[in-house]
Amino acid sequence: MSTLNETLKQLVADACTYPPGSSARQRCIQEIYRQVIKSGKLWNENTPYYEDALQETWEYCCQHLEDYDPNLSAVTTWIDNCLKRTLRRWRDRQNREKQRQTLPISTDNDTPIDPIDNLAANPGSSQALQMWQTTMTWVQDDPDGKLQQTCFRKRPEINAQVLFLKRFPSETPWQDIADEFNLNPAEAKDLPKFYNRNCRPLLREFGVAQGYLEEKTK
Repeated sequence: MSTLNETLKQLVADACTYPPGSSARQRCIQEIYRQVIKSGKLWNENTPYYEDALQETWEYCCQHLEDYDPNLSAVTTWIDNCLKRTLRRWRDRQNREKQRQTLPISTDNDTPIDPIDNLAANPGSSQALQMWQTTMTWVQDDPDGKLQQTCFRKRPEINAQVLFLKRFPSETPWQDIADEFNLNPAEAKDLPKFYNRNCRPLLREFGVAQGYLEEKTK
């Protein structure tokens, strides 16, 4: 094990013994930051959102030091993996924005047409838009009440309907959702698992019923 890895693991372990927000914990975090940056082991790329993603990664890791498992990876590897996931989210978000910001077309009298209207000219895009609108109507109306009945840890205000509306299309970060509902660290960690395990199957079930998706073969 390298000296750097040993030092960082000890700093993380020390930080976890202090309460969040304490000066002692902050000193450990500052030293972790200094050592990791100095090592040059974090992924770097020339993209306009890199610094934002890096800042978001540091905020997440510093708030979730207890999630680090020294048996699985080095501290630098853990942070680097978090950074790459964050960059992927930023890249996907930017790609979606580019798709939405298609240049408008003008009519003969130079009246601009809303880009969303241009989807009608493309049958594939029109079909996708119709699927999207139908799905959103289903989420918002929840006709059989199943979405609102699918609750996280007996918290009726955190249900499948609420999570769907927060996760698409804006893809609200899980930590922001956890903060909004005052979840503790353990609950915040379990929320995405609940979403994947209990909510996404409902979405797929609806997609199959509408003919958007093929039913999985057993």
